[in-house]
Amino acid sequence: WDSKHGLCCTVEDFCIDLEGLPCSKWNKSAMLIFAAEYLRCHQGHQGEHLMLEYVLEVWLTHVVALRMRYKDKQWDDLDRKEHKARNRWHQRKHELYSRHLQTAYEYKEIKDCTVAIVESLGQDGMSSDESDHEGHCGEVMYYILDKDWRSKPVTSWLRMLDSLHLHLRYNGKWQATASAWPHFRTPSLNESKGSPVQGLPIDFYCHNWYGAQNTFVKEQLQAQNQSSTLAIPSSYVK
Repeated sequence: WDSKHGLCCTVEDFCIDLEGLPCSKWNKSAMLIFAAEYLRCHQGHQGEHLMLEYVLEVWLTHVVALRMRYKDKQWDDLDRKEHKARNRWHQRKHELYSRHLQTAYEYKEIKDCTVAIVESLGQDGMSSDESDHEGHCGEVMYYILDKDWRSKPVTSWLRMLDSLHLHLRYNGKWQATASAWPHFRTPSLNESKGSPVQGLPIDFYCHNWYGAQNTFVKEQLQAQNQSSTLAIPSSYVK
C-alpha cells in the first residue's frame, strides 16, 4: 500500500496492522478513517460533542492496548509450544531409559553389565534426540545427538541396546503393530548441549574431553576412579 494513492482501507473493509507500530503509515490512515466515521455516527447523540483530536487520541490508546494483547497472545502460544516440546523431549528421555533397562534385563549373558551402565547413567545420561520426518510406513526417524562427554565404549553399549530392542520387537518376544512403531534412532553429527552426569566411573567419560576440563569442572564431576569392564562380548558385536 502506498499512502500517495489514498487511504489504506474503507469503512467496509476496515483493518489495522497489529504487527506494525501504532503510528505506522497504515495505522495512521486507519485512525483517520475510524475517527471520521465515529464522529459521523455519534456526534450530537446523547449529548456527545467530541473533537477530532480527542477521538484520535483515544483510538491511538486503544490500538496500543490491542497490539499489546496481540503480542502477549503470540508469546503465550510460543510458550505453550515450547512447553509441549520440552515435555515431549523429557518423555522420550524417560522412555529411552526405561526401554534400555527393560532390554538389558532380557539378555542374561550381559544383564549385569548393561543394567549397571544404564542405571549409572540414569535418565540424564541417555542420548537426546530430535525428530526429522516420518518414514514411508508411518515410523518417525529420530536423530541421536552425540554427548561429547560420554566415552565411546559406553555409547557403543547404548547403541547395542537400541539394536537389541528392535530385534526383540520384530524377531523376538515383543510384537510390533501398525499403531505402535518402534522408536527408530540413528546417530547424527550434532551434539547435545546437556550437562554431563556427575559421579560416574572415570571410564564413562570421554578421555580427551575429561583431560581438557579444568580443575573446577573435574571437582564438580566427582568422577569415580574405579575402572569398569566396557568391552562388548564378541557374540554381540556385528
